[in-house]
Formats: sequence, structure tokens, C-alpha cells
Amino acid sequence: SSDLATHHRYSQPLPPTCPDRDTQTMPATPTSSSDWASYNAARAGTSAVRPLTDRALTTLRATHQNLAGLRAVELGSGAGIETRCLLQEGLSVHTIDVDSSVEKQMNELASLGILEHRTGLIEEWDPLPHADLILANASLPFVPRARFTSVWERVKHALLPEGILAVDLFGSDDTWASDVGTYLTRKEVDELLDTLEVIELNERNEEGHAFDGIKHWHTFTVIARHPA
Repeated sequence: SSDLATHHRYSQPLPPTCPDRDTQTMPATPTSSSDWASYNAARAGTSAVRPLTDRALTTLRATHQNLAGLRAVELGSGAGIETRCLLQEGLSVHTIDVDSSVEKQMNELASLGILEHRTGLIEEWDPLPHADLILANASLPFVPRARFTSVWERVKHALLPEGILAVDLFGSDDTWASDVGTYLTRKEVDELLDTLEVIELNERNEEGHAFDGIKHWHTFTVIARHPA
């Protein structure tokens, strides 16, 4: 499609959100109330930082030669793989995850730097701390549609001038699409970003693998900057 032609040169397919999850414990459509513990346990056994996180840090370095002392917020930390990377770069990090089973790993990461972790729903975290980087790897789509607008406004308000927003959003053509989460049209995504400087907007709308077999993925990978 023409939208797919807008792929950034860093573009690559979004990895399946839940590749290692025990399919016996998960519904066909994951939500914020699903059993994320088995997925997070599987992810904890890897050290692979997601490509979106790498690209977000590269973008942040374009305006900040030294990341030490900058502030990050991670929405949906899982077992802390991205958090570890952010702390090692010298950022102070505020994190949230709905899965209480990751608290032990997150507490251990606090030895690497300034980390404040909380257990809860993203939509209940109000206000968000001000940050130079707000990162949400495949977590915002699980915010209920009725709560998403207020969460997005909170995110934009928390982003400092020249701050970087790096998020995965899910599209309306996705197999999982329902009002239990937030699944957006391209027009809605463009409207969400209208006050930000869009650095990367990659749309994927195709069949692909997920934890329970083949599904139709409709995703938007976004990196944007708050104007100075």
C-alpha cells in the first residue's frame, strides 16, 4: 500500500509481541488483564533490547551528546531488559508494569542507577514524571480505548522539550482489534502526532507470526520529538 511506502530506512518488522507465551494461559486477544507473567519470564531469559529502544537512544543522542542524568519513563517494563539498557546509559528511569512477578528483577536493577518502579496499569499512572525519553514497547495498545486519549495527553505533557517519544501502536486492521484495547486508523495516528516532530513512522499491515500461530498484524512504530 502507499502507507507502507513511508517506511523509514531503519524499518524492520515489529517482532511478535508475545512469541514465547504459553498459549494455554492466554486468550486469543491479550489485554492488560491477561497473564503476562509467563511472557515476562520468557523475555527475562534473553538480553535482546528491542530495536525500537536502540533507535530511540540513537535519536536522543542527536541532541544530547551525554545521556547521563537524563530522565526516562518506560510504560510496560516487563522484566526490565530495556530498563537495564537505559540505566547503563546513565539515565534515571521511572517504570511501570501490570505484572507483579517482575518486581524482584526490577528491584535488583536499582543497583545500576536511579530507578523507581511501580506495579499497576498505565492508565492509572497520573501524572507521569517529566522525561527526556518516553518508551512504550507494544504496551499502549493494551490501554482500553475509553482511557487512551487521556493517557496520550498525559504522555505528551510529560515529554520535555527536545524529548523523544518511542512507541508501538496497533492498527484497526489487526486481528486483535477491539475496544478492550486501542487500535487506530492511520488518520488517527497522524492526529495523535500533529504537535510532535515525527522522525519515524513505520506502518506494517500484513500476515505474520504470533504466539498462537499466524495473525494479521497492523502496527505503527513511532519515534517523535517534542519541539524545543
